[in-house]
Amino acid sequence: MKIIKLLVPLIIGFIGIFSFAPFSIKFLLFISYAYLIYKILYEKTHRFLTVFLWGIGHWGFGMSWIIVSVYYYGETSIALSLLIYILLLIILSLVFTCPLLLIRYFLNKLEITKNYQIILATSSLLMIGEFSRYHFLNGVPWLIPGNLYLDTITQNIYPLFGVSAASLIMYILCCYLVVLYNTNKNFLAIIPLIIISIIPNHKSTADIDDGILISIIQPSSDPFKKYREKGYQKQIEDRLFNLLNNTSDLSEIIVLPEAELPYEIKSRRFDQFVKRAPKSENIVMGAWDWDNGNLYNTVYSLNNYSYTLKEHLDSYKKIHLVPFGEYIPFIKSLRGLVGFFDLPMSNVMHGPENQKNITIMKDIPIATPICFDIAFGNTVRKMNKSSLLMINVSNDTWFGNSIGPYQHLNIARIRSIENNRWSIRATNDGVSAIIDNNGTIVDKLEKGDIAILEGKVQLINTNTFYNSYGYLFSYIFSLIIVLVTLLTGIWKKTSSK
Repeated sequence: MKIIKLLVPLIIGFIGIFSFAPFSIKFLLFISYAYLIYKILYEKTHRFLTVFLWGIGHWGFGMSWIIVSVYYYGETSIALSLLIYILLLIILSLVFTCPLLLIRYFLNKLEITKNYQIILATSSLLMIGEFSRYHFLNGVPWLIPGNLYLDTITQNIYPLFGVSAASLIMYILCCYLVVLYNTNKNFLAIIPLIIISIIPNHKSTADIDDGILISIIQPSSDPFKKYREKGYQKQIEDRLFNLLNNTSDLSEIIVLPEAELPYEIKSRRFDQFVKRAPKSENIVMGAWDWDNGNLYNTVYSLNNYSYTLKEHLDSYKKIHLVPFGEYIPFIKSLRGLVGFFDLPMSNVMHGPENQKNITIMKDIPIATPICFDIAFGNTVRKMNKSSLLMINVSNDTWFGNSIGPYQHLNIARIRSIENNRWSIRATNDGVSAIIDNNGTIVDKLEKGDIAILEGKVQLINTNTFYNSYGYLFSYIFSLIIVLVTLLTGIWKKTSSK
């Protein structure tokens, strides 16, 4: 292949990322995926290399925030950081992009030639490929195509069938475009449907009369220093005490970010922090917890803290861990090789599935997804079945000033829409926000701010259709289409003999 042919799939995969935050140039993802689908279905030579390079371009920019954490906070050389980053991109492309080549094999083997069958079958197989991203490699549900419909009229499908249904719509539109183009039909006829699907959605936040006042603490501490420099721990505590003292006396909930303190809850220092902390009875926070020899990333309310038992009677343990952040694949081989792999909190255990909601203010159940948890729609859905409010604590400082924190914020907004819940998002250094049940950002703190965000949130006990049934529609639709296509192909082959 000539160099230009190698660059084209890289560039097309790359430009699709501009559809996501913070750019939100939504039509670019249609171009990117239409190109990918065309190459899968109709490319005659170098299909594997083309699709592989598209995946490298797509994942390379879309998850570029990983290199920030590996290079800066891992104190690695730029060469080693790039090597780790490139290896991760190769794995992501091989696991999540290249298997899509099987779509063409499936259609050819069954001799599927009718346009509508190709469109429906290809869309359904793409959907099944998307579901795999929630499970393989510990789950990497980042850059989900349906996310692009946030702030468009199509986001109204989120509370009905979830973000997966929005992805299915995009896949169908892209497949329709590709098939029309390949058959020399008027493919421009599909463009108005694509434009309609991304028409902006304008929803304002209603005034709250009966809501509760909350305060979000954004301390913007350095996550590297707090594990390396002992003197920095006191600076963190002093900053937190100062911010807590300046919260409103009327605030009923004060939320601190994920694992802000560099020591665990059963330590003497944590006891001292709780005793000294102003308004501790109102605080919801994340922290480290050793339990039966295992380290967990945990959220709990300090009004449930027992000084006698030195434990929290009501807590949530993070389920979905960040690869190369909270757990290290092949940890025994890598520890000691690179400073990044020796960070004290880099080998965390998964929390159990289906944990009970914690309660605040005596009797209010809340959903408490931690950081990466928020990307897993089904996990968050289960949490919100009996919750009245969602509190999402996170530490996005590991991703520096990359695009990662802005993508993360938009994912949290989607979860609010899907589950009809207000969200309190507390991060170490931004973007912290109050998000209403329509996904609207009521107020926020920008990246790097050291500040307090205060405002009212509403408690809601009405569940959405999606909250009750999850991705059922997308699963059933995709499986039925694939099954019907398979049976049709088998029948055609059998009857022709």
